[in-house]
Amino acid sequence: MPVQNIEPQTFDPRWKDLYRIGSFSSLLIAVSIVFAIAAYFIWPYKGNTTSIEAIFTILQADRLGGLISLDISILLIAPLNILMFLAIYAALKQVNESVALIALVVALIAVVLVIVCRPLVELTVLSDHYAAAADPTEKLRYLAAGEVLRSSLDGTAWMMQTVFFMLAGLINCALMLRTRFFGKATAWLGIVNSAIGLGFFLPTIGLLFLFLNTIGSVPWCLLMARDLFKISQESETQ
Repeated sequence: MPVQNIEPQTFDPRWKDLYRIGSFSSLLIAVSIVFAIAAYFIWPYKGNTTSIEAIFTILQADRLGGLISLDISILLIAPLNILMFLAIYAALKQVNESVALIALVVALIAVVLVIVCRPLVELTVLSDHYAAAADPTEKLRYLAAGEVLRSSLDGTAWMMQTVFFMLAGLINCALMLRTRFFGKATAWLGIVNSAIGLGFFLPTIGLLFLFLNTIGSVPWCLLMARDLFKISQESETQ
Protein backbone atom coordinates (compact mmCIF):
# COMPACT_ATOMS: atom_id res chain seq x y z
CA MET A 1 0.00 0.00 0.00
CA PRO A 2 1.66 3.27 -1.11
CA VAL A 3 2.14 5.91 1.56
CA GLN A 4 2.31 9.56 0.62
CA ASN A 5 5.51 11.38 1.46
CA ILE A 6 3.83 14.34 3.13
CA GLU A 7 5.37 16.23 6.02
CA PRO A 8 2.66 18.18 7.83
CA GLN A 9 3.84 21.62 8.85
CA THR A 10 0.81 22.77 10.81
CA PHE A 11 -2.13 21.30 12.66
CA ASP A 12 -5.76 22.38 12.42
CA PRO A 13 -6.50 24.32 15.64
CA ARG A 14 -10.02 22.86 15.64
CA TRP A 15 -8.47 19.57 16.81
CA LYS A 16 -6.42 21.04 19.67
CA ASP A 17 -8.84 19.88 22.37
CA LEU A 18 -8.83 16.35 20.95
CA TYR A 19 -5.01 16.29 20.99
CA ARG A 20 -5.03 17.41 24.62
CA ILE A 21 -7.69 14.85 25.57
CA GLY A 22 -5.73 12.16 23.74
CA SER A 23 -2.60 13.13 25.63
CA PHE A 24 -4.36 12.92 28.98
CA SER A 25 -5.98 9.62 28.00
CA SER A 26 -2.60 8.16 27.04
CA LEU A 27 -1.23 9.13 30.44
CA LEU A 28 -4.21 7.55 32.20
CA ILE A 29 -3.77 4.35 30.16
CA ALA A 30 -0.13 4.10 31.26
CA VAL A 31 -1.09 4.54 34.91
CA SER A 32 -3.98 2.08 34.58
CA ILE A 33 -1.71 -0.57 33.04
CA VAL A 34 0.74 -0.23 35.94
CA PHE A 35 -2.11 -0.77 38.42
CA ALA A 36 -3.43 -3.69 36.35
CA ILE A 37 -0.02 -5.39 36.37
CA ALA A 38 0.27 -4.92 40.13
CA ALA A 39 -3.28 -6.23 40.64
CA TYR A 40 -2.50 -9.30 38.55
CA PHE A 41 -0.02 -10.50 41.15
CA ILE A 42 -2.65 -10.07 43.89
CA TRP A 43 -5.61 -11.46 41.93
CA PRO A 44 -4.18 -13.70 39.16
CA TYR A 45 -6.28 -14.20 36.04
CA LYS A 46 -8.95 -16.87 36.62
CA GLY A 47 -10.73 -17.02 33.26
CA ASN A 48 -9.03 -20.06 31.75
CA THR A 49 -7.66 -21.70 34.89
CA THR A 50 -10.71 -21.93 37.16
CA SER A 51 -14.06 -23.73 36.91
CA ILE A 52 -17.17 -21.63 36.47
CA GLU A 53 -18.41 -22.80 39.88
CA ALA A 54 -15.19 -21.52 41.48
CA ILE A 55 -15.55 -18.22 39.60
CA PHE A 56 -19.09 -17.82 40.95
CA THR A 57 -17.79 -18.52 44.46
CA ILE A 58 -15.01 -15.95 44.08
CA LEU A 59 -17.46 -13.32 42.86
CA GLN A 60 -19.62 -13.92 45.92
CA ALA A 61 -16.75 -13.91 48.42
CA ASP A 62 -14.77 -11.01 46.93
CA ARG A 63 -16.66 -9.13 44.23
CA LEU A 64 -13.93 -6.62 43.42
CA GLY A 65 -11.11 -9.16 43.53
CA GLY A 66 -13.13 -11.55 41.38
CA LEU A 67 -13.78 -8.90 38.73
CA ILE A 68 -10.11 -7.91 38.72
CA SER A 69 -9.15 -11.55 38.25
CA LEU A 70 -11.44 -11.62 35.19
CA ASP A 71 -9.66 -8.64 33.60
CA ILE A 72 -12.07 -5.81 34.39
CA SER A 73 -9.10 -3.48 33.97
CA ILE A 74 -9.14 -3.86 30.18
CA LEU A 75 -12.81 -2.84 30.15
CA LEU A 76 -11.99 0.30 32.12
CA ILE A 77 -9.10 1.14 29.79
CA ALA A 78 -11.15 0.60 26.60
CA PRO A 79 -12.86 4.06 26.53
CA LEU A 80 -9.48 5.72 27.05
CA ASN A 81 -8.15 3.84 24.03
CA ILE A 82 -10.92 5.33 21.91
CA LEU A 83 -9.89 8.87 22.85
CA MET A 84 -6.20 8.16 22.29
CA PHE A 85 -6.69 6.58 18.87
CA LEU A 86 -8.99 9.41 17.74
CA ALA A 87 -6.27 11.91 18.63
CA ILE A 88 -3.64 9.84 16.82
CA TYR A 89 -5.85 9.73 13.72
CA ALA A 90 -6.40 13.49 13.80
CA ALA A 91 -2.62 13.98 13.76
CA LEU A 92 -1.67 11.25 11.28
CA LYS A 93 -4.37 11.96 8.70
CA GLN A 94 -2.10 14.71 7.41
CA VAL A 95 0.51 12.10 6.58
CA ASN A 96 -1.86 9.70 4.82
CA GLU A 97 -5.56 10.07 5.58
CA SER A 98 -6.61 6.76 4.00
CA VAL A 99 -4.09 4.64 5.91
CA ALA A 100 -4.69 6.56 9.14
CA LEU A 101 -8.42 5.94 8.79
CA ILE A 102 -7.81 2.21 8.32
CA ALA A 103 -5.75 2.17 11.52
CA LEU A 104 -8.49 4.05 13.40
CA VAL A 105 -11.23 1.66 12.27
CA VAL A 106 -9.11 -1.38 13.15
CA ALA A 107 -8.42 0.07 16.62
CA LEU A 108 -12.09 0.87 17.25
CA ILE A 109 -13.10 -2.66 16.23
CA ALA A 110 -10.53 -3.95 18.72
CA VAL A 111 -12.14 -1.87 21.49
CA VAL A 112 -15.58 -3.28 20.64
CA LEU A 113 -14.17 -6.83 20.70
CA VAL A 114 -12.68 -6.17 24.17
CA ILE A 115 -16.16 -5.34 25.46
CA VAL A 116 -17.65 -8.41 23.76
CA CYS A 117 -15.08 -10.82 25.21
CA ARG A 118 -15.50 -9.63 28.79
CA PRO A 119 -19.17 -10.32 29.78
CA LEU A 120 -18.42 -9.53 33.41
CA VAL A 121 -21.82 -8.06 34.28
CA GLU A 122 -23.51 -11.18 32.97
CA LEU A 123 -21.18 -13.44 34.95
CA THR A 124 -21.80 -11.41 38.11
CA VAL A 125 -25.58 -11.64 37.69
CA LEU A 126 -25.39 -15.39 37.10
CA SER A 127 -23.20 -15.70 40.17
CA ASP A 128 -25.87 -13.98 42.27
CA HIS A 129 -28.60 -16.19 40.84
CA TYR A 130 -26.48 -19.29 41.43
CA ALA A 131 -25.86 -18.33 45.05
CA ALA A 132 -29.57 -17.70 45.65
CA ALA A 133 -30.80 -20.86 43.93
CA ALA A 134 -31.90 -23.74 46.15
CA ASP A 135 -32.84 -26.28 43.49
CA PRO A 136 -29.82 -28.32 42.23
CA THR A 137 -31.29 -28.42 38.73
CA GLU A 138 -31.56 -24.64 38.69
CA LYS A 139 -27.96 -24.36 39.87
CA LEU A 140 -26.86 -26.58 37.00
CA ARG A 141 -28.63 -24.28 34.52
CA TYR A 142 -26.75 -21.27 35.88
CA LEU A 143 -23.47 -23.19 35.72
CA ALA A 144 -24.16 -24.15 32.09
CA ALA A 145 -24.97 -20.56 31.16
CA GLY A 146 -21.87 -19.36 32.99
CA GLU A 147 -19.69 -21.87 31.19
CA VAL A 148 -20.81 -20.45 27.85
CA LEU A 149 -19.84 -16.96 28.97
CA ARG A 150 -16.56 -18.15 30.45
CA SER A 151 -15.55 -19.67 27.10
CA SER A 152 -15.83 -16.21 25.52
CA LEU A 153 -13.19 -14.80 27.88
CA ASP A 154 -10.45 -16.41 25.79
CA GLY A 155 -12.39 -17.09 22.61
CA THR A 156 -12.46 -15.66 19.09
CA ALA A 157 -13.24 -12.08 20.15
CA TRP A 158 -10.28 -12.09 22.54
CA MET A 159 -7.93 -13.41 19.87
CA MET A 160 -9.13 -10.92 17.27
CA GLN A 161 -8.92 -7.90 19.56
CA THR A 162 -5.29 -8.80 20.22
CA VAL A 163 -4.58 -8.97 16.48
CA PHE A 164 -6.45 -5.76 15.71
CA PHE A 165 -4.77 -3.74 18.46
CA MET A 166 -1.34 -4.87 17.27
CA LEU A 167 -2.14 -4.14 13.62
CA ALA A 168 -3.43 -0.66 14.51
CA GLY A 169 -0.23 -0.04 16.45
CA LEU A 170 1.97 -1.16 13.56
CA ILE A 171 0.13 1.00 11.03
CA ASN A 172 0.02 4.11 13.21
CA CYS A 173 3.66 3.87 14.24
CA ALA A 174 4.78 3.31 10.64
CA LEU A 175 3.03 6.59 9.75
CA MET A 176 4.66 8.32 12.73
CA LEU A 177 8.05 7.67 11.16
CA ARG A 178 7.02 9.99 8.34
CA THR A 179 6.45 13.08 10.44
CA ARG A 180 8.59 15.13 12.82
CA PHE A 181 5.72 15.70 15.24
CA PHE A 182 6.01 12.20 16.68
CA GLY A 183 9.31 11.15 18.20
CA LYS A 184 11.29 8.37 16.57
CA ALA A 185 11.38 6.62 19.93
CA THR A 186 7.56 6.64 20.03
CA ALA A 187 7.31 5.18 16.54
CA TRP A 188 9.97 2.49 16.88
CA LEU A 189 8.91 1.42 20.36
CA GLY A 190 5.34 1.09 19.08
CA ILE A 191 6.44 -1.02 16.12
CA VAL A 192 8.57 -3.33 18.25
CA ASN A 193 5.95 -3.59 20.98
CA SER A 194 3.15 -4.39 18.52
CA ALA A 195 5.30 -7.03 16.83
CA ILE A 196 6.00 -8.58 20.23
CA GLY A 197 2.27 -8.62 20.95
CA LEU A 198 1.63 -10.67 17.81
CA GLY A 199 3.91 -13.30 19.36
CA PHE A 200 0.93 -14.09 21.60
CA PHE A 201 -0.01 -16.80 19.12
CA LEU A 202 3.23 -18.72 19.53
CA PRO A 203 2.72 -22.03 21.36
CA THR A 204 3.84 -22.26 24.98
CA ILE A 205 5.56 -18.84 25.17
CA GLY A 206 2.71 -16.76 23.73
CA LEU A 207 1.54 -15.45 27.11
CA LEU A 208 5.07 -14.26 27.86
CA PHE A 209 5.06 -12.18 24.67
CA LEU A 210 1.68 -10.70 25.60
CA PHE A 211 2.97 -9.81 29.06
CA LEU A 212 6.05 -8.15 27.54
CA ASN A 213 3.74 -6.21 25.22
CA THR A 214 1.69 -5.06 28.22
CA ILE A 215 4.82 -3.83 30.01
CA GLY A 216 6.09 -2.13 26.85
CA SER A 217 2.76 -0.31 26.48
CA VAL A 218 3.51 1.77 29.58
CA PRO A 219 6.53 3.73 28.20
CA TRP A 220 4.87 3.90 24.77
CA CYS A 221 1.75 5.53 26.22
CA LEU A 222 3.91 7.98 28.16
CA LEU A 223 5.74 8.93 24.97
CA MET A 224 2.41 9.24 23.17
CA ALA A 225 1.10 11.53 25.91
CA ARG A 226 4.18 13.73 25.47
CA ASP A 227 3.87 13.87 21.68
CA LEU A 228 0.14 14.59 21.63
CA PHE A 229 0.60 17.34 24.21
CA LYS A 230 3.29 18.93 22.01
CA ILE A 231 0.95 18.72 19.04
CA SER A 232 -1.84 20.38 21.03
CA GLN A 233 0.52 23.24 21.87
CA GLU A 234 1.63 23.49 18.24
CA SER A 235 -1.96 23.67 17.03
CA GLU A 236 -2.73 26.54 19.43
CA THR A 237 -0.16 28.71 17.68
CA GLN A 238 -1.80 28.33 14.28
